[in-house]
Amino acid sequence: MKRIYRGVVDGNVIRFGESLDLPFGSQAIITLTTLKKEEQKEITDRQVELLRRGFNLGKKLYNERNDLYAR
Repeated sequence: MKRIYRGVVDGNVIRFGESLDLPFGSQAIITLTTLKKEEQKEITDRQVELLRRGFNLGKKLYNERNDLYAR
């Protein structure tokens, strides 16, 4: 089983934003990857740009949610 969780390191403790749902005493291999603030900002900017372009749902390009209701 492989799951990805996001957490914040606080000293020697990792605090997760959600419940892990693992039984007490479970063994796990932990791989840590540091997210730089610049990388996170680039990811956010890229996702926002994709949302601004709109979604191609066929023949008509919907740029805003209200376009769906205008039909």
